[in-house]
Amino acid sequence: MTDFNIALREESAYPATENIIRTIYEASTVVKLKKKEVLIDSGQICRDIFFVTEGCIRGTIMNSDGLECTVGFGLCGSMIHSAICFTDNLPSFYKFQACCPTELLRIKKADCDELILRNHEFCRWLMGAFELQILFSEMRNENLNGNATIRYKNLIKIRPEIFNLVPDKMTASYLNISEVHLSRIKKKVLLEGK
Repeated sequence: MTDFNIALREESAYPATENIIRTIYEASTVVKLKKKEVLIDSGQICRDIFFVTEGCIRGTIMNSDGLECTVGFGLCGSMIHSAICFTDNLPSFYKFQACCPTELLRIKKADCDELILRNHEFCRWLMGAFELQILFSEMRNENLNGNATIRYKNLIKIRPEIFNLVPDKMTASYLNISEVHLSRIKKKVLLEGK
């Protein structure tokens, strides 16, 4: 079983059976991105859904000061989509960009709609994936309320692989701190561990 198949099983509130995994593979095409290549740009309409099979995708949004802020990362097994595009056919608020060479599976919106209509098991699994994305978004917002060291430690505990795939500048943006402050926290946590 591949890492992607294993990771996909954790992407939804409902289990990804072999049938669901096979359905995703059969309905999708492969997309390969180079580092810094954009998957979905803010202002673009892309109604398709993507699944990261390898690499890392960064989701960003522009704040009121015109600065790009990281709102999340998609790793192996993660489902990537713009909810406003998928649901309302409106331009994306988010930009999704590869942090490193990244491979994804793409299911076009029309194919996804057809699967939802004819495959109850896939529909249930997909709704569970949407449900978990909402949950993780709320959890991320809650974690941003703690101090920076706590946020850093939580990220290490939940997604340690991010530190191998993503530059410190992007990690700092996600943690809502400066790169210099992130460096200080890393040193402090390293010293605590000794």
